[in-house]
Amino acid sequence: MRLTICLLLILCLMPLACLRSPEPAPGGLAPSDFEQVAPNGFDAEDHAADKNDYAWSMEYFVPDGAETGYVYVGTWNRVQQWKGFQEHQPVYPEIRRYRPDMAPAAWERVLDTRDLQLADHDRPHGFRSMKVYRNQCDGKQYLYAGGRGETTSLWRSETGEPGTWQEFWQEDQEGSIRGMAVHRGLLYMSFYNDYAMVSKAAAEDSAGKAKEGSAVILATDGRDVWTVMNDGFGNSNNVGIFTLESFNGWLYAGTHNPLQGAQVWKLAGPDPAAPPVRVMEGGGPRWLNEAAMTMHVFQDHLYVGMQASFIFRMIGGLKAADLVRFDTEDRMEVIAGPHSLGGEKSGFGEPGNAYIWSMCEHDGWFYVGTYDIVTGLSYMLSHPGYILNMMGIGGKEETSTAKVLTTIDLVRLKPNAGGDLYKSKDGVHWYCITTDAFGNHNNYGVRTIKSANGRLFMGMANPYDGLEVWASRERP
Repeated sequence: MRLTICLLLILCLMPLACLRSPEPAPGGLAPSDFEQVAPNGFDAEDHAADKNDYAWSMEYFVPDGAETGYVYVGTWNRVQQWKGFQEHQPVYPEIRRYRPDMAPAAWERVLDTRDLQLADHDRPHGFRSMKVYRNQCDGKQYLYAGGRGETTSLWRSETGEPGTWQEFWQEDQEGSIRGMAVHRGLLYMSFYNDYAMVSKAAAEDSAGKAKEGSAVILATDGRDVWTVMNDGFGNSNNVGIFTLESFNGWLYAGTHNPLQGAQVWKLAGPDPAAPPVRVMEGGGPRWLNEAAMTMHVFQDHLYVGMQASFIFRMIGGLKAADLVRFDTEDRMEVIAGPHSLGGEKSGFGEPGNAYIWSMCEHDGWFYVGTYDIVTGLSYMLSHPGYILNMMGIGGKEETSTAKVLTTIDLVRLKPNAGGDLYKSKDGVHWYCITTDAFGNHNNYGVRTIKSANGRLFMGMANPYDGLEVWASRERP
């Protein structure tokens, strides 16, 4: 049975080919412009203890009264544990900031959850989102960080300094603050319970029924937190809100809908009493776009990056995600996918690009980062116990020790394994910068991107060697 499953997955991967490589462009950043500015996992000793796997959130913050600011990164730790490859251990995520004034690759720890002395149930298991917001209630500016854990929490600091971080809000519910957007003077946040993806206990209540209230939008003025929407826009198949963005006077929200395809809604518009309006359904270009994963505004358009169907990625061969955009009249155009404006295929022509994971404008160019499933699939193929466990076959103990068919690791050695980075001057015509995460195939995704101090920063997801941070070189 195990051999059959592995062979089927191999067959799914067979069509994969090296379809793209870095391309010359009339401007923007080239591969040679980037350098690694954070060692794997930030530092060897801390990574050995805590497994700093994801640069999960990233923001640039200049406190009031300060002359300079810093790039901040929040981590997700022991990712393989969540996926079922490691035995359970306590998780201690942290927030660090880039201090090039101290050393070229120095990252100062400003919040270490080991120091909080909180029980595992109450402690954040990761910092998934960050946003700078000036409170409507008192005019004070803070850096906010959305936590993921058995208890969902929101943290903030007025200065970013060590010892100044406080838990501002918490809800005794598993999940995370996944999306954040400042809109019409308020900080909006989206809740998502991704524990339910890998845990039946997290997905069901004591009666065995699916838990409700996972697709929630919250808002705060810096003093109070209240619920804006908690019913998935009236659709129980919208199981979460992945992303939020302010555009054209409205708050746009992207849903996770694995049965019907992703939806995009807009709400909190010019007329606060007006009901939400659906602007996309059915995954947009294709139903297998099960989630609207990330949003960004560029040149008067709202760009929406998708996540390809998890089920189809597992049983139907590699399926790449699409990228679309909306104008101010909510007309949708396909940017990467079927019948795209510039001829770009789904996943920019790379079948392994299952997520359009991050976006950012920098120096007049638009940059998009992806998650490449090839690296993770090669790991699954060498750990069949994990696949069997997902299918309800075999015991949990197999997931951390079983290793067969290790020659299938050749999948990882395919030159295009690893997160990709693309750029465009007009949002239609695209150029490839890297398809192998700057040479480390274990960097399976460009999780976060931020433009700051004239440089473009990228946080890599790497649950094998530890996270990396790359940045464009300083200009002379």
